[in-house]
Amino acid sequence: MRVRSALIAACFGVGALVAATAAQATTYNLTTDYSDSANPNGAWSYNYLGGALAHQAAPDANGNPLIPAISAGGYFSTGSNLNANTPDVLKAAVNGSSAGETNLDFLAGDVVIHSPNDGNALTITWTAPSAGTISDLSAAVWYAHSVVNRSNDVSLSLTGYAVLASWTVSNSSNGDRNNAGTYNSGATTFAVGAGDLLTLSFTHSGSSSVGSLDGVQESFTFTAAATTPLPATLPLLVTGLAGLGWLGRRRRKPAA
Repeated sequence: MRVRSALIAACFGVGALVAATAAQATTYNLTTDYSDSANPNGAWSYNYLGGALAHQAAPDANGNPLIPAISAGGYFSTGSNLNANTPDVLKAAVNGSSAGETNLDFLAGDVVIHSPNDGNALTITWTAPSAGTISDLSAAVWYAHSVVNRSNDVSLSLTGYAVLASWTVSNSSNGDRNNAGTYNSGATTFAVGAGDLLTLSFTHSGSSSVGSLDGVQESFTFTAAATTPLPATLPLLVTGLAGLGWLGRRRRKPAA
């Protein structure tokens, strides 16, 4: 009986291990996940010309009105000169009214980007850590540079799917924080493989000779696909079941 009990316990133990590999859901949020110092930051990255934007500890003291919006942790750019180096990605340390803009441009805690001046794309990218699904996907982008009249072209895309959304962002289109261009997936669920990319892309419009500021929000739920049992557990499960069968046959065998 003790042997049989041990075999049953082993089988239940393997069952518990298999159950532990069930699908796990994780909420990703560009704003709350933001790191002032790390790029890539987990699954998130800010990219330009095929590489991750470098961390800048602090901007040069050159009188740019946006300087107060840079947090003590720094920001990401091609250099530390806010007048010359783009693109930029930052999490605003103050409201726009304290950084040469207005509070309809951005508030403290908003993620703000400046698109590249050269016409190339800045991308904010999330990379799927494994196979799974994306649900409850929402995004918002708005013009955050009301003191100048410029324009950005913005798109939201996912590997394996058509472009999910696109916006022109300017003073007159998606022109402030209260009138953002938005996307919401509703009940739609997207299947992804490991390494697939969810990408927000920013370029200045053809009508603008340089880039401009946009505010950005993005969030979704990623549910990793359930995994199969580890190969090493399968022999234990088979052995345990075989042992239970052998004990059953032995108990039924008539005495000689």
